[in-house]
Amino acid sequence: MQRRPPLPHAVLAAACLLLLTSATAAQEAARSASAVSAPQTLPPVTVLATPIDYAAPESRTATRSDTPLLQTPQSVQVVPRAVLEDQNALTLTEAVRNVAGVQYDFGFNGSMQPLLILRGFPNTSMTAMGPMSGISSYYLDGSKVTGVPVNMANVQSVEVVKGPSSVLYGRSEPGGLVNVVTKPISSVSELGFEQTIGQRGLSRTAIKASGSLNADRTLRGRVAASYYTADSVRDFVEDRLGAFTGSLAWVPDARTNVTATLDYSDNRYRTDMGIPAIGNRPLDLPWSRQYNDSPYLSSAKTTSLKLDASHQLNDTWQVKGQLLSLRSDTSEMDIYTYRGDYGLGMTSDQTCPGTGDPLCRYYFGVRPDGRYQLDQLNVDLAGKFQTGRIGHTVLVGFDTYRTKKTGATYMQQLSSADVYHPSLGSTPGLDPMAMPQDYDDYSRWTSVYLQDQIALGNGVFFTGALRHDRTSAVFGVPGMAPNEKSFTTPRLGAVWQFAPNQSVYAQYQDAVGANNGRDTVTGAALAAERARQIEVGHKIELFDGKLSSTVALFELTKRNRGASVPDPLSPPTFTNVVTIGKAVSRGVEWDVSGQVTKKLSLIGSYAYTHTEVKRDPIYQGHELANVARHTASLWARYALDSQWTVGGGVFAQGRRQGDAGNTFQMPGYARLDAMLAYRFGLGSGKASLQLNLDNVFDRKYYTGSHQFVQDWIKLGNPRTAKLTLRVDY
Repeated sequence: MQRRPPLPHAVLAAACLLLLTSATAAQEAARSASAVSAPQTLPPVTVLATPIDYAAPESRTATRSDTPLLQTPQSVQVVPRAVLEDQNALTLTEAVRNVAGVQYDFGFNGSMQPLLILRGFPNTSMTAMGPMSGISSYYLDGSKVTGVPVNMANVQSVEVVKGPSSVLYGRSEPGGLVNVVTKPISSVSELGFEQTIGQRGLSRTAIKASGSLNADRTLRGRVAASYYTADSVRDFVEDRLGAFTGSLAWVPDARTNVTATLDYSDNRYRTDMGIPAIGNRPLDLPWSRQYNDSPYLSSAKTTSLKLDASHQLNDTWQVKGQLLSLRSDTSEMDIYTYRGDYGLGMTSDQTCPGTGDPLCRYYFGVRPDGRYQLDQLNVDLAGKFQTGRIGHTVLVGFDTYRTKKTGATYMQQLSSADVYHPSLGSTPGLDPMAMPQDYDDYSRWTSVYLQDQIALGNGVFFTGALRHDRTSAVFGVPGMAPNEKSFTTPRLGAVWQFAPNQSVYAQYQDAVGANNGRDTVTGAALAAERARQIEVGHKIELFDGKLSSTVALFELTKRNRGASVPDPLSPPTFTNVVTIGKAVSRGVEWDVSGQVTKKLSLIGSYAYTHTEVKRDPIYQGHELANVARHTASLWARYALDSQWTVGGGVFAQGRRQGDAGNTFQMPGYARLDAMLAYRFGLGSGKASLQLNLDNVFDRKYYTGSHQFVQDWIKLGNPRTAKLTLRVDY
């Protein structure tokens, strides 16, 4: 099977030009028609400007309905576009650092695809056997995607729904759900350009055009293209992301909307594999030291087609549907460092004593020619009705979701590296004689769900939901039988809005994570990951809703976690994974965001998170990796006048355990960032010039570590200056 060629750059440029020309032509045609006809008063047109404050927009993600956040029995935080622009957030990690309870695992696939931790648990399952790369997971406009880079140039906001959400979305880890909301299609003509440049080869160029394609505005379109590139202070690390989005919407009336969106991205990267721990701390090495010098750049070329449709059946009932089809051609070719010696080396310099110096290096399960596909269909029927004095908002939904990954993987041991004096830069490519290993790797889910939001009066609201899933999954050698499971999970919530601007809530929810397939040694079906959470909280909106605050207390228990046991059929360094583990996370979170005065806006967070492994043959009683007990952030923006704006903030984490065995710790840190912006007119448009300085005091710190490996500790970036020009018409 041949790999699909990427879309030519000329085609992308032509598409951008075509839409821009069409939008301009439609606008000029309307003006000409107006000029030759009798004088008349045109209807007013509202042009949406870039938001100037941090008030969070309403989110329908937690309930899949237009429920105000004050009446939602769950902690939901939204990072709006204004914050993303002021902080110049170029990655998803930089966006969600503003939210309480969000921390970071090691992460693969470059900076564009992090592994996040919410309320103590990673947002991607680490239990099921599977490849190292391509496992970063998040939601894109409500659809779950895995191993696909986040094009932050096309992001309107980032929503974080705390705690389990699988009753409405399925297949989600219990700590929470991160949903990336893309920029919408405008009904009026818009044209924008953005250029960011920074130290160490940092650059992002983005252009966008949007507007109506005919005089009555029933046909609308949007195109956007961007290119991101970054080198690193870290040896051999690179990241390149080119992306294109084209959307076409048909809006014949106020009741119907059909939108088709084509996305294409080309991500090329060499992963930063971090540094090892020696003793109970990360090894003190030069900031540049990194041991992945693969002669290849890994890559993911991804094309997706999304179809969204909604129709208002009458004044109270609406049907919505979403279809997502995604295909990605991947090449995962990073070199992995590991203190353990798998005994595959052919010379004496390839042995490693297990102390962390020297480090063995491997093409570890690399996949030179992989393919990933995802297909998801979701249909919702939502409506409102009364039974006496009780109001109901009902949601009935159907969801089917399928993923599959193919491509042979390879294992090859390379020369080891002295951690203090490595000789790197000339590592050979993958041996063509290396023996390939094929795996069956797929997951299929079919689900139905029902939710009823009941308004009892006097500010009291009750939510009940139920979901039933049927699933089939396997990761193993070809011919292994799939693991077929069925689940029924409930969700209960209550809200008392005792004042127009305040409410308290309580929630109980069960959750289902990954179907883990089968034990690779015995072939026995593994239990699926399950979770249960109890949460109570308080919400308040101040200054006419411009400033919002949420305080939440929670206890979250995850069952059937992966536990490592020796694999009798493999070398001693290999282990088998069984699902017998259990862990608990308890804590309190506080999020606040919005506009304090006309000049001052802020977004801040604090979280106390205590974790403990309750059942595990090796790690019982330990804390979960990468979870600091105390984390906090505060970013403020102040308008000096109508043109000049200053901003700054601090992002802090306490000490964290570096791995599941709690064998080493990463020290706490506080990082300071700053911003200065100048806004001015440019012809008929508006423009801004913005300087961001990240890590002002050049603090050396560690963002995360792989929970099962002591040799992949990732460092944060040193002080970095970024200059951005934005122009909008």
